[in-house]
Formats: sequence, structure tokens, C-alpha cells
Amino acid sequence: MATLKNSKAYLYVNALSELGVRMDLIAMGALVLAATGGSAIWLSGLLLAGVLGGFLSSLVSGVVADRFERRKIMIISDIARAALISTLIFFPDPWLILLVRFLIGMCSSFFEVSFRAELPEIYGKERALAINALVSRLSSIAMVIGFLGGGFLYQQFGYQAVFLFDAISFLLSAAFLYRVQWNKVESKPLGAKMLSLRSDFRDVAAYLKLHPVLFTVFFVYVIDTFGSASHNLGIPLLAEMVDAEQQAFYYGLFWSVWGAGNVVSSFLIPKLTFFRKNLAYTYLYSTFGLSFGFILFLSSTTVPLILLFAFLTGIFDAISVTSKATLLQQSDNEIRGRIMGVSGFLNRTGFGIGFLVAPHVLAATSLPVMVMIFHGAIIFSLCAGIFTLRSKRGRQSVSL
Repeated sequence: MATLKNSKAYLYVNALSELGVRMDLIAMGALVLAATGGSAIWLSGLLLAGVLGGFLSSLVSGVVADRFERRKIMIISDIARAALISTLIFFPDPWLILLVRFLIGMCSSFFEVSFRAELPEIYGKERALAINALVSRLSSIAMVIGFLGGGFLYQQFGYQAVFLFDAISFLLSAAFLYRVQWNKVESKPLGAKMLSLRSDFRDVAAYLKLHPVLFTVFFVYVIDTFGSASHNLGIPLLAEMVDAEQQAFYYGLFWSVWGAGNVVSSFLIPKLTFFRKNLAYTYLYSTFGLSFGFILFLSSTTVPLILLFAFLTGIFDAISVTSKATLLQQSDNEIRGRIMGVSGFLNRTGFGIGFLVAPHVLAATSLPVMVMIFHGAIIFSLCAGIFTLRSKRGRQSVSL
């Protein structure tokens, strides 16, 4: 077996899985829109299905990541996702697509929590920001390739080619993980695992009380994910408005340019000292730029402007995601998996509520107005979060 220590190859595993997730989202969205006559309700249902799966698994994924060997969790998640996406090659029914999306959301939550929780153990907390920036860069590159490749394969060869490629990418990720050495976690007996769930969540609550900065970030994060449902629903609809015949292509193009902004930003993040010393403020301010950018993005009507604002928004997104992940990874290893699980829980909670509300707001208003309402809520929560941190700790460095 290969040795993982001090190797960046581990980071490429996440990017490979990310590639598959992005490609199948393009194909699933295009299939559902085509089968339902461009229904925003069905599209929202597709997005909500993935969020709901992640929401349910996030209740236990952090606990599992703290109690089982994280490598095995990731391998099982990859194999399961490959099997699930393969079923759609033969049965592309809209209802089955929703079910598969739900189950993939569950598997992805287990993979992501285990992956993030293990990073500081491999590379050290002192390198967390630089490593997270690299993770963001690789994920963004995978996003660009995944969205562009997914749109291209769908238009040229059909959904079967996309789903086949996705399944292969998940299997390759699992094969790599199987071949590397790993730090093992001593497991408790099964009964102890199940009986300790309630106490595990109490431990997280107690930890948050001792770290009010983390609590503030989590509060803002819930509103952040709620508002983000608007652009996740809006971008495929915007692509259809631009060209209904090439919806999958433009859907992938918009996200790919956004991902390119992520890549550029990921090169800058490790070089700026302010980010390392002010993780909480960095998250809050960059999320403000992210929300304002999405308002401009989804309010534009011409492709050049859409691409410009997509790129700028991607820059802020990488800073926001990287700073939040780095802040969470400063937590103690014995509780870090559960902290990541709570983060995933909040992520899916906000998204889920957002996807339930967004179609109704869209039906009553318009796409630009819906995005303004949702991201306006994020901006309001950011102002409250910044005020809270400054009133307690002034302008000094905010970290765990």
C-alpha cells in the first residue's frame, strides 16, 4: 500500500469525487427540465432531494467520522455513489432521479465530513489555511471541468455518457483510497456508538458555548445556505432563458466561469496574512461580496455580463468557503468530526428551507427579485454577525 503522509495526493481524491458530483448535477437537471416542461417546482425538488439526503445523514455523519476509520467511510461512500448513478443510465425516470439524488446526498455528506475532519491530522493545523486553499482550487478546477464536461457530454452523447463517466470517477476515487495507508481510529462497540449519539450532540453544544465566535459563524451560515438556495435554483432557469435549446451547455458554462473565479482566488488566499489572523471576519466580509455578486449575476440578461459577475462571485466564494473551513478545523480532533457534522446539518437545513420557499417566491415575483430577497437576508445576517463580533471583541483577531 502507498504512503499518504505529507502527500497532496489525498487532496486530489476529493477533487475527483467533486468532478463526478458536478457532472451528474448537470445531467440530472437537464433531464428533469426536459421531462417536466421546464418546471421550476421539479427542479427545486431535485435540488431539495440532494439537500434532504445530506440533511438526514449529517445528523450522524460527524459522529461516525469521529468513531470509525475515515478512509473506510469515504471508500464506501464512493462505491455507493457509483452504483446509484449507474442505475440512471438504464432508468432515467424523473422520480428515480429524485430518489438517486437523495441517496447521493446522503453518501456525499459522509464523504465530505470524513474528508474535512482528517485534513488537520495529515497536514497540521498550522497549514490548514494553505491546504484548504488548495482544496478549494482543486475543487474549483473539478467544478469547471465537471460543469463544462457535463454540459458538453450531455449535448453531444446524451445523459448515458455523463452518468457512465461519473460512475467511473467515483470508482477511481475509491480505488485510490483503498491503496493508501491511513491513520486508524479506535472504534467503540456498536452499542456504545448508538447510545452515545445524544451525548455527542450535547458535547458539540457545550463546545459552541465555549467558542462564541464559532457559534456566530454557524448562525450566519444557516442564513447563508438559506439564501444560497435562490441562486442554485436560479442559475439553471437563467440558462434556459438564455437558450432553451442549449440549456445544459449554458448551465455548465455559467458555473464553470464561477469556478474559474474560485481557482484565481485560491492562489491569493494563502499569500494574504489578514485571512489567517481574521478568519471569522474574512468569512463574513467575503460572504457579503458573494451575496452582492449573486444579485448582480442573476439580474443580468446578456451573456458577457452574466459571465463577468459569475467570475467575480466565484472569487468571493472561494474566500468564504476556505475561511469557514479553516476556522472549523481549528477545533479539537476528538470533536472535529462532530463539528463538521453540525456544519453539514446547518448547511442542509438552510438549503432545505430555501428550496421549499424559493419556488413560491419566484412564482409571486421574478428571478432577480427572488435573488434580491434571499441574498438580502444573508446581507442582513452578516451585518448582525459583524456587529456581534465587534461588540464583544473589537477589531482584534478572531479565531478559535
